[in-house]
Amino acid sequence: MTEKVQINGTDIWITIEPHAMSLPLEDHQEYFTASYNVNDPSTSPGGVFFLGEDKAPLTFNSPVEALEYANEKLLGII
Repeated sequence: MTEKVQINGTDIWITIEPHAMSLPLEDHQEYFTASYNVNDPSTSPGGVFFLGEDKAPLTFNSPVEALEYANEKLLGII
């Protein structure tokens, strides 16, 4: 799922993707990652993942949680 948002007057595309884990951390079998792109991903693929301290993509329990996190973090980046 890719959603176009506007943050501080800049168009940003946030992509939320399923991320299956071989060893689930809780009861979930599927988690989600979030990345962002300042260009339309249909013309400029790729994006910047939100990373944890271990430099691995952060995982979220739901797409809504991932999208909320991305919006909050991008307010401080953009």
